Amino acid sequence: MPDPTQSNGFLTQEELDLLLPGAHRVRYPAGTELVREGDASDFVLYLRRGHVKALTGDPKSIVYICKPGGIIGEIAAIRGVPRTADMVAMNEVEADLIPGDMWWEFVLTNRRVTEAVMRHLAARIIAKEIPRNESVTSSENKIAKGLLRLVDAGIGEEASDGLHISGVTQRDLGSISGLSRESASAVLGRLRADGVLTTGRGNLTIHDLKAIETLSKRDRPPLRR
Repeated sequence: MPDPTQSNGFLTQEELDLLLPGAHRVRYPAGTELVREGDASDFVLYLRRGHVKALTGDPKSIVYICKPGGIIGEIAAIRGVPRTADMVAMNEVEADLIPGDMWWEFVLTNRRVTEAVMRHLAARIIAKEIPRNESVTSSENKIAKGLLRLVDAGIGEEASDGLHISGVTQRDLGSISGLSRESASAVLGRLRADGVLTTGRGNLTIHDLKAIETLSKRDRPPLRR
């Protein structure tokens, strides 16, 4: 089953050929705030390269991650309401900026796209329910699943010592996994002690991906205490 925490490409090449001539290319460095929650802008971004995290709440936490092929900002363009989340580049981003009225007209006149957008938005709603539905599983199991969601989004870069993931804080990982920052930090401490991963400021490196995959399949993985 596809991971609903990531936005997958849902436009065909033919549809892109119709839509993108009216757009213009934009690029953002890592850490750029593309849109801010509450803003009145209505443009839409078609993500070509890089990853963007959507954050909302107090304190801010990740509600989903958009990867290449995803659409960013479509809710504001469709509903005519302020932005519902902060959108922050996790790494270098390249996208096509589409005026909101152009996107809305495109959705209205293309039934397949309308259906795809509905499924896309439904997946985001499901994503918000994932931590609640998994509340009976162990903290280690939740963190492992959260790490695999990041891996599946293609954020990691191969390095000599493992898979390096940047642009993700311990609070981010906790929110993806349905845990508090404190609980996430405790689990990460045990994983560091076991040599499974190391963490830095806004980044982490997975040294043993197989161990993470094993933990994700167990309700109560036996870690060294």
